[in-house]
Amino acid sequence: MSAFLPVSHLAKGGACIDCRRRKVKCGGELPSCKRCVRGGYGLDCQYASERGKTGVQLLEASVVKLEARLAELQGSINQKQPVLKIHVPGRGGLCQIGIDPSFRLVPPETTARDVVSLPYEWWEQSNRMPLEVAGLLMDYFAPYAFQFGFFMHGPRLCQLMFQRSSYTSPNLRNVIYLWGIHLSGDERLLAHEPLFLKRAVQFDLSSQQSQHVVHNIQAEILLVAYFLRLGKPSSAMHRLNSAVSLCISYGLHQQASNRPIAALHLPPPRDSIERGERIDAFWSTFLFYKTLAVQERAFSGISATMDESIDTPFPVEMSTYEGGSVPSNPYGVRTFNKFIDAPGADLSHGILALVVKSAALFERARYYGMKWQSVSHPDEQKFEEDLLLFIKLVPPLSQFIGPYTKYTWITVVTLLQVAVIHFHGPRKYNDSKQKCLVAAQTAANLIASFTRLKTLQHIHPIMAPLWYTDGWFQRTSRSVFEHGGSRDGNI
Repeated sequence: MSAFLPVSHLAKGGACIDCRRRKVKCGGELPSCKRCVRGGYGLDCQYASERGKTGVQLLEASVVKLEARLAELQGSINQKQPVLKIHVPGRGGLCQIGIDPSFRLVPPETTARDVVSLPYEWWEQSNRMPLEVAGLLMDYFAPYAFQFGFFMHGPRLCQLMFQRSSYTSPNLRNVIYLWGIHLSGDERLLAHEPLFLKRAVQFDLSSQQSQHVVHNIQAEILLVAYFLRLGKPSSAMHRLNSAVSLCISYGLHQQASNRPIAALHLPPPRDSIERGERIDAFWSTFLFYKTLAVQERAFSGISATMDESIDTPFPVEMSTYEGGSVPSNPYGVRTFNKFIDAPGADLSHGILALVVKSAALFERARYYGMKWQSVSHPDEQKFEEDLLLFIKLVPPLSQFIGPYTKYTWITVVTLLQVAVIHFHGPRKYNDSKQKCLVAAQTAANLIASFTRLKTLQHIHPIMAPLWYTDGWFQRTSRSVFEHGGSRDGNI
């Protein structure tokens, strides 16, 4: 019996597509005409349907409909999951920068979050945290992320975390979960904070992949902020040294194009956002090192060596990276040295750069204060002039946009006022004492004005020792004026 089903009379337009294209007679046999079979392409022989579509096209259309229906069903399932809306981490900026208004920290909701539907023993699933719990913890952490040293691109990190991407460092995930629990204020979550702290500090660097380096630096910085918040500066310094080591080992302090490649190196960045994250990773580490090392008096040769070799450009706003622009330094100018030589020359880099520069001046003021003996030298006089000029050039609060940039402004102004105290505190001149008193009162008034605001919840962790210095100076100064004598002790 023939394998072909002949057609007694082939209607007009009933020829197979190939015969019609070749303009030859078609037998119309099914499933393939004899001419196509003899030519060796019987499997490709197709007939158009009554609507003018081939069988393959009809099948493809059917597949598209089924996939759309499947996506619809999956979407309805996901909507039933108690995953909270994620507030994406980020930072604001200065109004003259021209920032994309869509990239903002969303203020935290004032209503209490419902956590009664948490999965059973969710805390035991460290490697596969339930999405609804991960979303909840991120939601607690994200609104305050920048205040605790978060420098990464928030939307991209959220996407990687919730897609279970291997590109995300497990160390960073654990630290974010720790912060989320810590900030939740919910006893049912806080009960597991010790467990998550244990996981967060147990870094696995033995199998560190290159794509995890920046993530691990971010995790270390967040741990620095966490320990400072708990009043454990020694533990914070330990984590900070690890972050500094990663930055130097991978050459993040020398990201100019004409510098030699470090012994350990990262692959080329995928885009401007990833390049920007590497710039921000170094300067965020630099910020904490300049402030914490001063408070802990942990000065070392590492700081001086790093300062002399920095050519990484100052950071700009995240929205600038999103737009494809990244600051460059093609001639390898020593970034830090150039700034110290002329601190007031350029304040156009943005929020993070402004805090970083203030921290650099803060540390340098502390250095000059400690080395002062009895006579001021020309370099000290120049530094004082530069410091006062920089203070005058800091933009007013009205130019800081974004819900949480006012906290950045507090940090910048306080750093600079306490820098004045550190610089003039050891000096015995009446003029120096007066400058210290003015700086201390300015910082105190700033603190008082913001503590009256109900929205003041979480501030940068470096602020605590700064406020302590300010309070200590005012207390001892009042004691001197009331009882006479001199102020003893080191600031």
